[in-house]
Amino acid sequence: MQTLRRKMPPFFYLWCLLLAPCLLLLEEAHAARYGGASLRSQHMALLRWKATLASPPPQMSSWLENTSPCNWTGVMCSAIRRGRRMPRVVTNLSLPNASITGNLGELNFSALPFLTYIDLSNNSLHGAIPASIGSLSSLSHLDLGFNNLKGQIPSEVGCLHQDMRSGPIPGEIGKLVNLQFLQLTNNALSGLIPKSLGNLTQLNTLRLYGNLLSGPMPLELGQLIHLQDLELGSNHISGPIPISITNLTEMRRLSLTRNQITGPIPPEVGNLAKLNHLDLSKNQITGPIPPEVGNLAKLNHLDLSKNQITGPIPPEVGNLARLNHLDLSKNQITGPIPPEVGNLARLNHLDLSKNHITGPILPELGNLARLNHLDLSKNQITGSIPLELGNLTMLNALYLHENQISGPIPGSLGNVTKLVELYLHQNQITGSIPQEIGNLVNLKHLMLDQNIISGSITEFQPALFLA
Repeated sequence: MQTLRRKMPPFFYLWCLLLAPCLLLLEEAHAARYGGASLRSQHMALLRWKATLASPPPQMSSWLENTSPCNWTGVMCSAIRRGRRMPRVVTNLSLPNASITGNLGELNFSALPFLTYIDLSNNSLHGAIPASIGSLSSLSHLDLGFNNLKGQIPSEVGCLHQDMRSGPIPGEIGKLVNLQFLQLTNNALSGLIPKSLGNLTQLNTLRLYGNLLSGPMPLELGQLIHLQDLELGSNHISGPIPISITNLTEMRRLSLTRNQITGPIPPEVGNLAKLNHLDLSKNQITGPIPPEVGNLAKLNHLDLSKNQITGPIPPEVGNLARLNHLDLSKNQITGPIPPEVGNLARLNHLDLSKNHITGPILPELGNLARLNHLDLSKNQITGSIPLELGNLTMLNALYLHENQISGPIPGSLGNVTKLVELYLHQNQITGSIPQEIGNLVNLKHLMLDQNIISGSITEFQPALFLA
């Protein structure tokens, strides 16, 4: 028996050598019969792409000829049913932040037809998005963001026939009905956002920011009922915010910043009850802030700065109890600061600068105990600085300059010992500088010029800068 065991291995190895090519042929034949590429052809497609890279990253060190791609870093395989067999195929390609430098078009996606997940974000890929991505009918996650891709999204991404015309972002992209995540951020993609994106009803994340996209937002985006994250910022998108967007009641994050959006904020935005981040800044939005914004009870970030918004701050803003960032600066807002702003106990950033706000600084602002940045500068604020601002012990920046503030500097500001910058210049402040200002040991900039301040400054530390 021992002799038999000693004789078996050579025969066994010979049998394996003879059988392996047969198995490979069977696998290729099976793939041809049931559709799709074999694992071997997927293996070769990935190796060919690696060979085109100038300097393959360390993550690709496991990508070797004599190893299965299912064991490679960044590659995942799954068993799929094909007839009576369940062969393993490459389904995931995930190499974000891998310092890959090369042409994305060198990767033959047609040889990887079972891919459901692609993440090649934050690399140095260049060239155009290859048309072969259009063959990936099972794709549910595509992230090519933060690369150097340029040009138009190819028509084949929507599984176009060859006789179809190519367009900026073709409507046929709507055929990728399994897609749940689409990120093409920070590239140089151009053209319109197609209406057919509304067909991608499984989509929960759509990020196209940092491109050259133009034209209006299509109404059909309102059909993406599962969408939680919509980011279209830093493009050339124009026209109004479509009311249909407010149908997306699962939305958590809406960012349209740095575009050319016009028209008012639709009151229906108050329907987005799950929203926690709303950024419409740096556009050409007009009209008032709708009171319905106060319905967004889960909101923690609201930025409407650098628009042409008019009218008063609605008192309903005080309902946003979870808000920690409120920026309404650089608009044409009028009227006083509503006392309800003092209800925003979680606020750490409040910027109302460069508007036409009138009336006094309310004592209620002293309730904002977590505030570290307060900017009310360049308005038409009158009255004195309330003693209650001395309660803002977390504050490190206080900007009240270029208003019509009168009266003395309250000594209570000496309690705000974390202050780094205190700008009170270009007002009508009177009286002497209170000695308590000397307690502000972290202060680096103190601006008091162009007021009516009197008295001596000999009691103060030389580290303070008096302009």
